[in-house]
Amino acid sequence: MIPGSAAGGAPPALPIGSLLTAAAVLLAGAVALLLEPAALVGHLASPRLLALTHTFTLGFVTLVYLGTLQQLPAVMLVTELAWPRLGFVSLPLAAVGIAAMVWGFADGVAAGPLAAGGAAVCLALGLGTAQLLATAASRPPREPAARGLVTAVVYLFLTVLAGLLLASARAYPAVATTIGYSPSLHQTFGLLGAFLLGIAAAGHKLLSMFALSKGGPVWRLRWLTYAAHLALLCTLATAFVGLSPRLGYLAGTLRQVATAGLVAAAALQLWEVKSLLDRRLRRRLEAPVQRFVGAHLFLPLAGLLLLLGHQAAAATAFLLGFVGLAVSGMLVKILSFLTWTSVYARRSAATGAAAARPPLLRDLMLPHLEPVTTAGLASGALLASLAMAFASPLLATLGAAGLVVGAASQLAQVLVIVYRTLSGSSRPVPGAGAVTPVAQESRG
Repeated sequence: MIPGSAAGGAPPALPIGSLLTAAAVLLAGAVALLLEPAALVGHLASPRLLALTHTFTLGFVTLVYLGTLQQLPAVMLVTELAWPRLGFVSLPLAAVGIAAMVWGFADGVAAGPLAAGGAAVCLALGLGTAQLLATAASRPPREPAARGLVTAVVYLFLTVLAGLLLASARAYPAVATTIGYSPSLHQTFGLLGAFLLGIAAAGHKLLSMFALSKGGPVWRLRWLTYAAHLALLCTLATAFVGLSPRLGYLAGTLRQVATAGLVAAAALQLWEVKSLLDRRLRRRLEAPVQRFVGAHLFLPLAGLLLLLGHQAAAATAFLLGFVGLAVSGMLVKILSFLTWTSVYARRSAATGAAAARPPLLRDLMLPHLEPVTTAGLASGALLASLAMAFASPLLATLGAAGLVVGAASQLAQVLVIVYRTLSGSSRPVPGAGAVTPVAQESRG
């Protein structure tokens, strides 16, 4: 194990820095939306809305993904992370590429920054995917959750690759003639393959640990993965049959099957979370875990909006509500774990003895910030979704304000966690001896 690495993962500075950057980017995006809330009720392909969307999906969610991949695979696969210092290349490359892409969208969908940024993000995700596959090759995953994580990361790479092809087709007619122009392929790969499957796989492991609900059947997660594959294959097939006039009649059927796969995957995820909560040993969940669980309430809302014909509003509820709150909850818990481990485990290794009186994970946080984060992000996501459904500038402004409050509270929380851990200013646990994070969860 590399000195300073945590539990077989990369040096802690890599995932911690990525998670902190992601939290800051979310706040920057929320402020940008508050400055121009009309973007939510304007044209869906407007440069401003595209920039804001990719600020969230790439700058927040994907950076959390990439940072977590520096640690989570070693935990889920119970092995050493392959090439643990590769993140010193992939993470900065991703950050620079994301910044260039957002700038390109905001600058009237400028081809130059989009091409350079997209290439950089593709390369960064390609390196991260190769690192994960190499890690999995050393200890092939047997559990559906571990296999689902690997699959979701592959889909995330394909999502960015499809987005790069989409931008190329938009800029160059010859490319559009050859490969077609299918935004649904890029969107479905991201929403279903990368985000829903990733949250389901990682969330199964993390919720099991944080709620103390080990064991139980895993068939729901397995069939969720199958439903995601089916929906994505149908979406891919739809893009191809659209290039052939003879097969065009199949497009409608394929889209219906893809939608059915999406609905089935979301329903199975709700069922799986309910099952985990029903058999949990820990009666009272911590606030970040409650936020992760509460995020699933946006799945039925997204389904209802989709049924009513508000596709853009449904996607907003899915992204900002479900994905945003779920990733936010995991971010806080994972950051607490990483910072605690990086300081106290390294201190124990350096001294050859257990560190005296380390704090509990929950003592690293400011408890009163968590309800503010949850309320701000949840209300912002709900109001933004309704603003798109009803084309209401007032709801858009209120939603943006809620997102600013939630994102600011989240950023303050993660900064407090890092500061308290590094400074040792959190309240220690009475008694001597180090307590591992996993043991802390067991003690409740």
